[in-house]
Amino acid sequence: MIRILALLIVTLSVGVSASEIVVIDSEKIFDSLGEVADARELLQTEIEEWQAHADSLQEEIDELEDDLSRTLMMSPETRREKERLLEQKRGELDSFISETFGPDGLVESRNEQLVSPIVASINEAVREISSEEGYSLVLDASKGHVVFADPSIDITNEVIDRLTTRGED
Repeated sequence: MIRILALLIVTLSVGVSASEIVVIDSEKIFDSLGEVADARELLQTEIEEWQAHADSLQEEIDELEDDLSRTLMMSPETRREKERLLEQKRGELDSFISETFGPDGLVESRNEQLVSPIVASINEAVREISSEEGYSLVLDASKGHVVFADPSIDITNEVIDRLTTRGED
């Protein structure tokens, strides 16, 4: 509420009229773009491959644990070697999971890499339309910061049209 009030105060203080303020729904724009679906599908495929690798490491760990629990007649040296290998595999799995699925991990960076060009394209379309139509302020209604917006100031469909006609050129 404070953000909205501050935004209105700033807007009024710079003399922006209501007709110069428009909204978009970035979620609707994202959902309308085939590139987003393609990026999500590619990321999902890569995640499944990474998960399969993690599962494979876990299977190796399980086998080593089974060997250690079943083999009572193993020499102390062989036992220590298997325990060392077990700890190494556990560390490898923990490291892989952290580096791949953790914060700032491979999944997050790959998602950013796939989505960044799409976001840049959306932002460019919004800038073009705003410049052409004389809009001073564009708010994103999908982020929950816009409590109400008259449908007449919603340019979401214009942005979608701009993006889809760009792909046809």
